[in-house]
Amino acid sequence: MMLESVKEERSRHFQLALRVGIPVMVLILVLSYSVFFHGEDIEFDTRSIVLMTALIFVVVYFIYFALEQSRKESLLDPVTEGYRYDHFIRYLERRKPETIAALKVGNLSVINEAYGIAVTDELLQKLIGEINSYFYDKCGKYPAIGRKYGMEFLLAVDCAPQRAQDILDSFTKDFASIDDIELEYSYTVIGNECVLPQKAIEQLRNLVNTPRKYRLTEREEYIPNAKKLSEEEKKIVDALEMDALQLRFRPIESLESGKQDIYEISVKLKAADGKTLLPRYFLPVINRHNLGEYYDRILYSKVIEILEIIDDDISLSFNLSPFSLRKENFHDMMLEKIAKSGVDARRVIIELYEKKTHHRLESYLSVLGNLKRRGFRFCLDNFGSGNSSMEYIKHFRFDMVQFDREYISAIDDEKYLSIFSSLVSMAKDLDIVTVAKWVDDDRKREKLRRMGIDYIQGFSVGKVLDERELVERYNPIYGEKV
Repeated sequence: MMLESVKEERSRHFQLALRVGIPVMVLILVLSYSVFFHGEDIEFDTRSIVLMTALIFVVVYFIYFALEQSRKESLLDPVTEGYRYDHFIRYLERRKPETIAALKVGNLSVINEAYGIAVTDELLQKLIGEINSYFYDKCGKYPAIGRKYGMEFLLAVDCAPQRAQDILDSFTKDFASIDDIELEYSYTVIGNECVLPQKAIEQLRNLVNTPRKYRLTEREEYIPNAKKLSEEEKKIVDALEMDALQLRFRPIESLESGKQDIYEISVKLKAADGKTLLPRYFLPVINRHNLGEYYDRILYSKVIEILEIIDDDISLSFNLSPFSLRKENFHDMMLEKIAKSGVDARRVIIELYEKKTHHRLESYLSVLGNLKRRGFRFCLDNFGSGNSSMEYIKHFRFDMVQFDREYISAIDDEKYLSIFSSLVSMAKDLDIVTVAKWVDDDRKREKLRRMGIDYIQGFSVGKVLDERELVERYNPIYGEKV
């Protein structure tokens, strides 16, 4: 089944050939008539044959030259034969499809390293062909498929957003592998109601590139449209400017003492209209508008304010962006605020979630080491989820590790349990405090205790507290004022 982009390219070539060929043919006919057909008798001597051959060559050359120039300015991506990005934008402007989507192959670089460029290119060609056929089979319409970067594809189709989402859901399951090569997909869908297609595409790309930590684990029930997203952006920026952070505190319990002396912070924003904005929506917007450091400053300041008014044996754990942590002025702010507050820096636990190894790892960890020497504690989140975990452990002495959810969920699986036990033993040998999250029953609690886990978090530990509840619990007098 031919791609929409290929159909348009062929149509464009045919139209170009006509636009160039017809005027040239008319010119040739006029010249031929004036040279050969002005008398009654036609003599094909050497001179006439040479002239006729030259005229035919001119016609063929001009048509060939025009087609070659057209190919150089092709609207097709050279690998997949889908639309190039700029032509995909023009397609959106012309056709105004009902739905647009972004689909990303997250492990394409790994495939490229393992199989080589030729196999990877062939895989991408097959993938785009399968997407094209799959949409036609499911909704009776071919999608327009474009490509901006190596691993990201853009789709435009005239069907409802929810229908497109359902098709992508089933496609990624049916084509989890192609030619025995496994593919890791992420994707998102929006209704095409944005006046500027390029802005809608950027919103799509930000959504599909949102770290998994901030994405829903189940399929979203609501498919946002581009117009709605652009309105939400202003809400998010306004809420941030008003410091409208809503903190929630998840208790982390010591299995040895039974005390809940650490609380992990999750953050939401409260918009002016009272709506609660979740991290999976506001973090991409904050990053897109270069407000990440501003957000981290507000969060850190808020944490210090709370630590000032609650019991000294309570610590708070929260995430800060590595982009903020690399900056010297951000460090100066951290040290200045904690010095003024009188809070023990050990009560501040900074969580790092690193899916990939930092490009300048030694320099980055040296910066973190300066904060650690001042007393701040560091926790490596989602430990064991990838190779980067080991790289960080080798180069930096973390105070705590929080194990990836997968190990706790699969604790009854012997293979996972064996790996998990090895990681726990390694942490013990390195004198690192271990934390197991998502502990939802007493059976898991007891099993983790026998394994030597230091702390647990989850439904079996206790409910999540808001700021008032936390202060009332650990400073009853001050809690009345909050």
